[in-house]
Amino acid sequence: MQFPSWLTQRLRTRAVKQAWGLAPAQKGWFLLGLGKEASPLMGVHTVQYVTGDLEDPSALGVSHGLRQSGASRGVFQGRHRVNMGLPMAQVVSGVLAVPVGWGPSDCEAEVQLEAARALGLEPQEVSFDWQAGPLSDGVVAQLQWVACAQSAVEQFNQCVRRAGWQLASVEPELQAAQRAASCLSGGLYVLLTRPVQDWQFDLALLPDAQANGAAMLSPLNFDAALQEALQTSAGPRLVAAGLALKACT
Repeated sequence: MQFPSWLTQRLRTRAVKQAWGLAPAQKGWFLLGLGKEASPLMGVHTVQYVTGDLEDPSALGVSHGLRQSGASRGVFQGRHRVNMGLPMAQVVSGVLAVPVGWGPSDCEAEVQLEAARALGLEPQEVSFDWQAGPLSDGVVAQLQWVACAQSAVEQFNQCVRRAGWQLASVEPELQAAQRAASCLSGGLYVLLTRPVQDWQFDLALLPDAQANGAAMLSPLNFDAALQEALQTSAGPRLVAAGLALKACT
């Protein structure tokens, strides 16, 4: 069984000079671009609110806004890679108990079936990711998983391709927000006191790639300050920054 890669497609390098994230917002999307500054910092060079429909190829659609932003940065068509945020309303997640000693293929098959049941879809119609949880009693192991409809990922991919960009990954928006918050210079207080163009992110503080998986979706991993920040107007921008930072993990 081929393991879907909607969460695992990523640029695995910290030598990224430019990175992009596209996060869902009310009636639109926020596109945010980060650029390398004095090591190990990255700062915001582009922030744009893009309205329209993901499926609309005209000047009123999201693809057009992406194409314009790419042209303004002077990079050849097809060279831009963007990480997109998945609205939490489209995400399901859970914890699955399996016998200790199961191999990856058995775990993947079981997670796929569980995700399909949760979404009310056929197994081949879901995209998912999972990781082994920290708890085990020696007999039963826990798998923490997250999933969405494969059609949602394909819709993102088609939109980005029409713009001449490449889709690097799709990730739940809360997961991206936690990544950005973990390395935002000055902490979450900055969201309310500085314009987004002044935000800086310390790459040295990025969580280990292993910590960026399905487990990050647990409500226990989100403190009250972060949850409150996501309810402000700066919330979608923070998500977009976290998506861009995925290119550095």
